[in-house]
Amino acid sequence: MRFSDLNNRLQWFRNRLRVMSPGELVSRFYEASLHAVLMLRGHAVEARAAELPRQASRLPEINGQLTNVDWETRNRVLSLAVPWLNHRGRLFDDEVRLGEVIDWHRDYSTGVTAPSRYSALINHRDKSQVGNVKYVWELNRLQHLVPMILSLKWTEREDYRAETERQIESWCRDNPFMRGPNWKSPLEAALRLITWGVLSFIAGGRLVSEPDLKPEVQKAIYLQQYFIRRFHSRHSSANNHLVGEMAGLYVAATLWPILPESAGWREFAREKLIQEMDRQSEEDGVHRERAVEYQLFVSEFFLLAAALGEAVGQPFPSDFWARLSRMLGFIDSIRDRQGNFPIIGDNDNGQVIKLADSSQARTASLAGLMRTKAGEPGTGDLRQTLLLWGQKAEDLPFTPADSSDASLQSFPTGGYYVLSADRGAEDEMVVVFDAAPFGLPPLYAHAHADALSFWLSYGGREFVIDPGTYCYDWSDWRRYFRSTAAHNTIRVDGRDQAEQAGTFLWSSAVNAYLEALEDTEACAEVEAWHDGYRRLADPVVHHRRLRLFRKSRTLAIVDRLESQGRHDVEIFFHFSPKCRVAQVKNHCFLVTNGDKALLVQLDSRLQVSLEQAAISPILGWHSPTFGFKQPCATLVGRTSIAGSVPFFSEISPA
Repeated sequence: MRFSDLNNRLQWFRNRLRVMSPGELVSRFYEASLHAVLMLRGHAVEARAAELPRQASRLPEINGQLTNVDWETRNRVLSLAVPWLNHRGRLFDDEVRLGEVIDWHRDYSTGVTAPSRYSALINHRDKSQVGNVKYVWELNRLQHLVPMILSLKWTEREDYRAETERQIESWCRDNPFMRGPNWKSPLEAALRLITWGVLSFIAGGRLVSEPDLKPEVQKAIYLQQYFIRRFHSRHSSANNHLVGEMAGLYVAATLWPILPESAGWREFAREKLIQEMDRQSEEDGVHRERAVEYQLFVSEFFLLAAALGEAVGQPFPSDFWARLSRMLGFIDSIRDRQGNFPIIGDNDNGQVIKLADSSQARTASLAGLMRTKAGEPGTGDLRQTLLLWGQKAEDLPFTPADSSDASLQSFPTGGYYVLSADRGAEDEMVVVFDAAPFGLPPLYAHAHADALSFWLSYGGREFVIDPGTYCYDWSDWRRYFRSTAAHNTIRVDGRDQAEQAGTFLWSSAVNAYLEALEDTEACAEVEAWHDGYRRLADPVVHHRRLRLFRKSRTLAIVDRLESQGRHDVEIFFHFSPKCRVAQVKNHCFLVTNGDKALLVQLDSRLQVSLEQAAISPILGWHSPTFGFKQPCATLVGRTSIAGSVPFFSEISPA
């Protein structure tokens, strides 16, 4: 190991220890001791699992919805299933060929195979030892089997059944208890259990051929529940992972009540889900990690568990459903007429059920639950059917919020504001303004340094965008995509608003605060400030006011910086890769996307440059999905200031 790598690891370890409470340190030591016991006596747990009486799944009735799927959806799912039938498919943005025999410990993107020793002894962050563990885990979620079983139902082609059974049995055989990388993360075990539950649901209660579980599969189901219950996320790590772990435990303990522990595990998971709904989501429905894709992820977990509770006569509280409804309502509010939305914060494309649909279609499906409940025609799409265990949205206790078509929507606790003009019409303008607290403390793991940034869509086309995530490696790319320079806001003295201390760790936070909010017949207006640069030797405060004029659909932006000494400042505008940006006169640029065009006017005191695909330093990149990046045009205005200085920018239809 190079000295610089060792030094970085030690620095991360010091920063990580700083955010741990005494109680968490005790818990970590207890967890380590439990690992030590399992290393010596894990065979006893396996022996008990092997003696379990065989069980059938306890599943609600499908009521025929899966046979009424439209042909477009069927064809899309079939096109996904056929390659996997032949051990080919896509993991993130890479096409993989698994070979005749699948190696469940291999990262097929790099060719590295992880060791099969006790999982706690494997450093899953060491690429030389494991490769990219995200790719290993993505394959081992087995979510590609869901399209295969759907294809079996629609085509009655027995190859799908046989291959699904072979892969499940192969996984159980090649992943002995607590051995290898697939026993590192309880979330991954939970997602596997959920996949197996959904497979059973589609197959009418069988996994996959027999009414009773095969011994090796039943053993794996029990051991993964045991693993989740013993090692679920706690303390500072209890973020979206904990929600997923409890959803998986709840689903498995409900569908396969194998032992007397099952009832206790089911109730434990249910109570944890209820607690985490309150702890991880704001009263207005914004997830506290301030990452939109993770809000989608946890919403699916909450929805899957609560819908199963309804189906088996163990309903979740009405307050739980009300908060979940607001989470889905927030997702609906930040979408434009074509379903585009800002990918605020981290995004690794995690889904509870993967059906090869676009992120816009997935989001529309979730948001559509609220519209259906409110009386609009329902889509009854495949994703909804599976997440709801065959039940109809109108029969579940959702509580729809006010219409998302309002011209100014505020989520004051979550810290987001949606300004719009002509909502839903051909020339609609939608602006999402980020004046939010930083994220879920103490790690703020999935937050970005994006205070007072905004996203803008015009006519159903994205113009001013959020950059995305690209990767979770501790690299210059990871640092860039969550940096202030990667967002549509102002950077001071070349420093981020908050300080990065690790891949999922920040050593300082930035919080934004609302100053004014006004909604009149002529315009919608919001103003906020943030405290990120108060940590400088000469503190700087950034205020930003957005005013959207409804008739002209013009967005006026006023930035005001307050300081005593002199500082260098940069203002960034990042545009969709689909946009073409051309300078038409001093400080004025024409931005076109298809048949829509905007004029962007920057303050005349700024020195303006247009950047794209820059490497040193990194600037002008967009990552719409995890593992993929592409160039985008970025306008940068630079100057130096002292005292209280305002800057004026304007975006209007051309």
